[in-house]
Amino acid sequence: MKLSTTSLRLALAAGLALGAVPTAFAAATAAGTSINNTAVINFSVGGVAQTAQNSNTATFLVDRSINLTVVENDAAIVPVVPGQSAAVTKFTVTNNSNSTEDFRLVGSNSANGVTALGGTDNFDSTGLQVFVENGVTGGYQAAQDTATFIDELAPLASATVYVVANIPAGQVNNDVAAVNLTAIAAQSTNDGTGQYVTTTGTLAADAAQTNTGVADVTTFVDTVFADAAGATDAAKDGKFSALDAYKVVTATIAVVKSSTVISDPVNGTSNPKALPGAVIQYCLVVNNTGSASATGVTLSDAIPSNTTYVAGSIRIAAAGTTSACTVSSGTNIPDSGNAGGDFNVTTAGDVTVNAGTLTSSSTYRAEFNVTVN
Repeated sequence: MKLSTTSLRLALAAGLALGAVPTAFAAATAAGTSINNTAVINFSVGGVAQTAQNSNTATFLVDRSINLTVVENDAAIVPVVPGQSAAVTKFTVTNNSNSTEDFRLVGSNSANGVTALGGTDNFDSTGLQVFVENGVTGGYQAAQDTATFIDELAPLASATVYVVANIPAGQVNNDVAAVNLTAIAAQSTNDGTGQYVTTTGTLAADAAQTNTGVADVTTFVDTVFADAAGATDAAKDGKFSALDAYKVVTATIAVVKSSTVISDPVNGTSNPKALPGAVIQYCLVVNNTGSASATGVTLSDAIPSNTTYVAGSIRIAAAGTTSACTVSSGTNIPDSGNAGGDFNVTTAGDVTVNAGTLTSSSTYRAEFNVTVN
């Protein structure tokens, strides 16, 4: 019997172990997903359809791609003042992996000279700590945000992380301290399949790549680092880092004191000398060259020995840029009973002037007279 032309038709049918078709913004296929594929061959002999034949099922497990980012959230460098405690910088850690991961967090001071947010590091903060926001109350809450690692972060999920540090008291205006936050992927595997083992509340070991340099093992979930380079780490190292910075914004106060002979019993006001009985004017010029206002500014000056304070001679000058003090200028301040200035009230024998608030780039002047005994 002569057979008619034989026709063959090959059809492939793939079965994915996923419940839904991924959307454009969905997470990548989860690590450990089993991908199954079976081929079907249909054919006819003599124009008669024959029984379809199925191939064996090819199966492989989706491997784990470790990918993450760390982004600082402060719009600009964080302003601080000398001696401030618990100064806060804010970061977001995002898990771009195709598996749930723990993340170990490491905060550190940056090296001197590092540039961050337009500032150049020239000092280190102290007592640096890292905490994860618990989501109950936004913003760093010392009583609530106590976790020191990110626990079981799902794919495409993010966590807010705070680096909290103290600013040394001796820092001056415009000093900068850069800080670095590094997030490190952490995971554990089970008995030979490479699957991640979830242990809520416990930080897993740092992730490690598996089966590098060899062909893929279809029955094992390999771990592959796919992260980009961060601020202080390399690409494909299972970690990511970002920088933020503190900048000292404070008042910079300097006071200059001078003395001028106003008159003496022999020459009067014509080229007077510092003779017994001469009147001496002390002038105090206070400048704030910092970036912030100084509040509660108080000038205190002891009456020197061998002199006597001239009653009613305390004067203050209007704020300005001039450094000159003259007896004829300024506002007279009563010797006592006035919030602006007093004599022999705050400390016996001292002239005290309460200057109040001294704004940035402003000057305050005060003067008083004594006679030489």
